[in-house]
Amino acid sequence: MRKLSVFLLLQFMVLAAFAQMPKIRVNKVDDQQRKQGEWQEEMPEVRGEPGYTWEGNYVDNLKEGLWKKYALSGALIAEETFKHGQLNGYSRYFYPNGRISAEGAFIAMDINGEVDYFRIVDPITGDERFEEIKRDGSSQRNGMWKIYDEEGKMIKEYYRRGEPVTEEEYNRTPAKPAAAEKPATPPPPAGLPHQQKKKGGKN
Repeated sequence: MRKLSVFLLLQFMVLAAFAQMPKIRVNKVDDQQRKQGEWQEEMPEVRGEPGYTWEGNYVDNLKEGLWKKYALSGALIAEETFKHGQLNGYSRYFYPNGRISAEGAFIAMDINGEVDYFRIVDPITGDERFEEIKRDGSSQRNGMWKIYDEEGKMIKEYYRRGEPVTEEEYNRTPAKPAAAEKPATPPPPAGLPHQQKKKGGKN
């Protein structure tokens, strides 16, 4: 009986400890209603495109770090790296059978929501005003990408800021500018004009 009491007491203590542990909350927003921390989002099917689930972290309403995308069946579709809400860094994509279909890095060319200011001058009055324009972010493939078929056969593709390049262009380091040749130094004059001997005369 005493052993049973000790066992029940231990069970109660373990349960109490679990109850006091802080629970990890997902899908939180701060006082300004910005998404913060760990989030899980479900995206429904749109115009025939299958739905999926996102998992990752937000910082001030922007995706940050590694995000994983899953099919509704639970299969992993993609692992993508974000910085300030833009694709920026290493990413991998998967076939439905779980094999990798592509892997490589993105580079963020612009940050979504960055603001540019343009000065506008009225041609008639000469009045000036500044107009604010928010930029849309864009990300491009950058560096070497590995592309796989469903049997696992791989080819490599090379990019510089979204522009496809050949392997030779990718590996080529910018040529160093040729060292400027020193101009030939003219020989020093034999002497100043007043020091030179005059023909048929005295020094």
